Amino acid sequence: MTGRLRVGIFAGGRSAEHEVSVSSADAVLRAIDRDRFEPYLVYIDRDGRWHLPAGPAPMLGEEPLAQLLGASTPAQQTSLLRAHADLPITVADDRAELAPRAVLRSLAQAIDVAFLALHGPFGEDGTLQGFLEMAGIPYTGAGVMASAVAMDKVVFKDLMRGHGLPVVDYSWFRRAAWLRTPERVLRDIAEAVGERSVVKPARLGSSVGMTLVHGSGELADALDEAFRYDSKVIVESYVAGARELECGVLGNDDQLVFEPGEVISHHEWYDYEAKYVPGLADVVPAAQVDPELAARVKELALAAYRAVDCAGLARVDFLAPPGAVYLSEMNTLPGFTATSMYPKQAELAGLAFPDLIGRLIDLGLESAREGRTPGNGDPMSEE
Repeated sequence: MTGRLRVGIFAGGRSAEHEVSVSSADAVLRAIDRDRFEPYLVYIDRDGRWHLPAGPAPMLGEEPLAQLLGASTPAQQTSLLRAHADLPITVADDRAELAPRAVLRSLAQAIDVAFLALHGPFGEDGTLQGFLEMAGIPYTGAGVMASAVAMDKVVFKDLMRGHGLPVVDYSWFRRAAWLRTPERVLRDIAEAVGERSVVKPARLGSSVGMTLVHGSGELADALDEAFRYDSKVIVESYVAGARELECGVLGNDDQLVFEPGEVISHHEWYDYEAKYVPGLADVVPAAQVDPELAARVKELALAAYRAVDCAGLARVDFLAPPGAVYLSEMNTLPGFTATSMYPKQAELAGLAFPDLIGRLIDLGLESAREGRTPGNGDPMSEE
């Protein structure tokens, strides 16, 4: 390669986290080092159609990227989610199958590396990673297997249990079981999880479709809400008095673990609105925790990262009630929005946002050279 690396910044997608992804891409486009990189925006709209760039992405002005693309901001999306007016779209077969295939060759010729700013299904779950593997395009973040495992909250927790790492009690169900035998599902949840619980779509992030259940009378509606977004739902025991801690990890073989941060929601819990509307939560990149708890959180974050064979980056989330700490989730493509924890923690660790972007690109190229899959040894060797 000569000159600047051509970096395709992937944004959008047809998940309920579309708006968050566009917001993350906005931040990356504004911060990327244009002396070293030439950014190209690869936008996937809510219908699943790919919009390839005609040329390098121009510098963004005062208007947010969402406005230029005709998309909502995460703050605007909150009212739509409440009204169920903007659920993930099922793409018709003619477009779902042909659109990605049509762009494969053009994409491989247009960019040198993909910077993934997609969140949720079809971006964070291994599907896009597999697509890029077939195209021989290096990309940032975790590979196919780690992305898929971390995205599925049930599989992730099963794996953590297998490694002897602490998680809360949980149970899970598919939509078919809920529709066919609702009484049995409710009974099984009561036995496995208890009266108070947290109900979530198993393969979605940003707290979309999530409900805090205070008693058995609220459980059925919570399950209906989660099943709007996924055919698989997880129900977890509620942990009273827990602090919500987050710990970023950066690296491939040699990992850097950031100091724990904390999110303090001004709502009852850290819902979508609290996550993305400024002022509704305090995002504290350096939590006030005692050294023993900080060390334990960092130890568990690294253990989880290695257990899923992660690469590039991840944010590991924890619940920490008095005297205990539980692994909650792992996000292999954490947000880069103005309210996101990961870039704030990286800055405290000495990596300004432009440097973090460059480091992630370098790690993606390194992973490609080493070969993420048995069939991909060095896709850059012929250049």
